[in-house]
Amino acid sequence: WNKFAENTPCLWTGIELDNDTIRDGKRLDPKTFLDRLGRWIRNSGNAPISIKFSYLPDHNSYEDYCKEMKEIISLLLTCQHRWRSLKIYVENFSVVQGLLDALTNLDNAPKLREFELEVEDTKDSNYPAWQAEYTSFTLHPKSRLHSGYARLTGLELSNSPSTESIMWWIKQAPNLKTLDVFIRLKQPEHHQHSPLHVWKLDNLSKLYISASNRSDIGPLLAQLTFPVLTDICVNVGATNSTIVEDLLCRSNPQVLKRLTFYCFRIRETSVLTYLKQTPSLVYLRVVPMTSMILDALTAGSGKHPFCPDLEELNVSTLDFLTNFKKLLDMVHSRSHDTRLKSLKKITIPYDATESQYRALVNLGLEVAKEQ
Repeated sequence: WNKFAENTPCLWTGIELDNDTIRDGKRLDPKTFLDRLGRWIRNSGNAPISIKFSYLPDHNSYEDYCKEMKEIISLLLTCQHRWRSLKIYVENFSVVQGLLDALTNLDNAPKLREFELEVEDTKDSNYPAWQAEYTSFTLHPKSRLHSGYARLTGLELSNSPSTESIMWWIKQAPNLKTLDVFIRLKQPEHHQHSPLHVWKLDNLSKLYISASNRSDIGPLLAQLTFPVLTDICVNVGATNSTIVEDLLCRSNPQVLKRLTFYCFRIRETSVLTYLKQTPSLVYLRVVPMTSMILDALTAGSGKHPFCPDLEELNVSTLDFLTNFKKLLDMVHSRSHDTRLKSLKKITIPYDATESQYRALVNLGLEVAKEQ
């Protein structure tokens, strides 16, 4: 059976290693780690491979750690043409320099579809474009574009410390379809006398932006436009209370299909303005969801209907104790208004009662409880 397994490449195409694994009371030593990685690569033959590993320094010197990482990267590069997925967790960017160099030309990794890089230490000024604790990207499987990162269709940057690092990636990847950004630090303000070049993301359809309370997204949005955006998700603090308005101004709200935003400082009247501008919405989640928003979604005689194409609604932050009847009335009214599509799915609070759940099911809805 061992010989059979050794000679069956499809059994070796998913590699997952962690040097923090404890065996016989000891961590996985560098030689064993390298031997196991090499064995998996050899036994996978010519098949595409997915590699996931974590390698952090132990009590040995940092110099030893760098040497060990250099050997690991050298081994990885021997099968670069077979990479399908790479997920790596290491101490810092410097120790994967060879890997980052290789990734500047993705034509050398034609099968690569997903890449994730997570580091312990992000304070390395030599790597401004990679300065996120978690960086990942995905690639379109049929793309044959050349020049660096042009094949990227999805990009995720977590804990990005600057507008500049995010813009570097955006400019390198003009064919992005999905962008997911979390900004953790306060952004420097641009001087009025320094005109900004506005970058148009012609293919971007999904945009997810999160920021800590002290982070300002304004300088990033000021450099971008989104002509075909259909899916927006924002999770921000009070500093960015106008972000939805800014995004709608820099996109085409008439074609927006999905809208999710978490911001407790947005006025309800502002939310209603956003809904008027986005008539093609099929999915809506507003946090917090309020009775005024339910009123706006409720159909009525002579009343201009909001979101006529709405099919899915998340009300998991609605106060069911005081607003459940209003929710039922809204669902019922929309199902009887020929100008509107009927709601198909609704997500409710996890602590909703069984009778509340059943009442919505009886209206013909698919009902899910927020996890």
